[in-house]
Amino acid sequence: MNQPDPEPELNGPDNPLGRSVLRGGSVLAAGTLIERLARFGRNMVLTRIIAPDQFGLMAIVLATIGLFEAITEVGVSQAVIQNKRGHLPEFLNVAWWINTVRGLAIFAVAAPLSPLIAGFYSQPPLTPILIVAFSSLIFTGMTSPKVYALQRQFRFGESVAITQGAGLLGTVLTLVLGVLWQNVWALVVGTVFEAFMRFVLSFVLCPIRPSFRIDKQSRRDLFAFMKGMLGLAFMTFLVSQADIFVLGRVVSTRVLGLYSMAVTLAMFPQSLFAKIVQPLVVPILTAFQDSDDQMRAAYLRLERLVWLFGLPMAATMMVAAAPLLTVVYGRPYAAVAVPFGIIAIYSVVYMASMVSFSVYLAMARPELQRSFTLLRGLLLVAAIYPLAVAFGPVGAASAMLGALALAMLLQIHNLKRIIGLGYVEYLGTLRAGVVAGLATAALTWLVGLLDIPLLAGAALAGLVLLAVWGVLLFRERAGFRALRAGK
Repeated sequence: MNQPDPEPELNGPDNPLGRSVLRGGSVLAAGTLIERLARFGRNMVLTRIIAPDQFGLMAIVLATIGLFEAITEVGVSQAVIQNKRGHLPEFLNVAWWINTVRGLAIFAVAAPLSPLIAGFYSQPPLTPILIVAFSSLIFTGMTSPKVYALQRQFRFGESVAITQGAGLLGTVLTLVLGVLWQNVWALVVGTVFEAFMRFVLSFVLCPIRPSFRIDKQSRRDLFAFMKGMLGLAFMTFLVSQADIFVLGRVVSTRVLGLYSMAVTLAMFPQSLFAKIVQPLVVPILTAFQDSDDQMRAAYLRLERLVWLFGLPMAATMMVAAAPLLTVVYGRPYAAVAVPFGIIAIYSVVYMASMVSFSVYLAMARPELQRSFTLLRGLLLVAAIYPLAVAFGPVGAASAMLGALALAMLLQIHNLKRIIGLGYVEYLGTLRAGVVAGLATAALTWLVGLLDIPLLAGAALAGLVLLAVWGVLLFRERAGFRALRAGK
């Protein structure tokens, strides 16, 4: 009988935390960068051959799929990472069955509702598109959960091969179909194919043997964690996609398409953070779950780095918004330069909130995120529709940023309760980032005054940011060494 892989001691002499983080993070970063840059290149091509209104339809499709996923999301993957028994076959078996039944149930409910959803947006062509797109949820549910158990051990090779491998294959197919069809169907088929390949690769590289025998202890552990997560993903999704849902009703699909692609570009750094940094943050913080002092010190160091490197990036994207959008997508997209800049700031604040959420996950207290998300949702509901009607994409983006920033005050209060975080301590994490951001904005503004071609101006703005980051990396080398050592 095969024995399960032992759970490694992250701080043991044979496998120190820092070495595991460095090795796993390097693999994850390399794979993710390749896959995300491929998507970036795909979008640069497709925005020039597919009309913006088709991207508007796809934005509605993705938001709708995400809504049904979020309604039923209970945090199985997070439970596998957080639980010390998460690597055991009996635990993974229960996790797989929960996700599989969930995926099949979503499709059974969502597919028949497709005509109603299309009618809500006054877009009858959406009906068959939605039915096909919903099939991706079946493959997502059947994906092997063993990949999440390996993440706790900082073994990201399989995760990269599965997630980024499927992403690359989906990107290639989408690009080929986009050139051939030049409509939304290329985007939809590529999305479904990516989900299918993720399912296939997961069982090739991280196989499990599903069994009808359900382990009672694993079921209890999963249900206890799921109870804390219940409703959290749904609320989080609504507040993160509220702009798409609302703008889908109040602006044309063309404007929605322009805005959605601008958001994709503005959130590109956050997507890298979610794929590269976030999978490392939770296991890092989990190692400190028995010490509030160590947890607080690690959290403050991570949060400071987010602001320090994120705010200069957001400053560059705000000041050079029009040239960047024009170079990446084409001249029509410069029309959404202002909301693009606002969402760039939102992206950095969102990354900071993800680090806070990681503390809750590491301490098996995901329910604490619910109050933060609820407050954020209430603020957003009150503001987004009137602002979107009055100011279009600019109003929607402003509502998203304002609600998130105000809700972060509650996040800090929650962290004070569970790890003793001081308000002044938290504000200290912002200081260096704000200074670096203002300096970057000033330098980028000066670059914009030069009488040079658009492409050269965008390139110079990027070089300014890289120069600022280089200086910051040199100054912060001691802090990075501390993280690497697991302190």
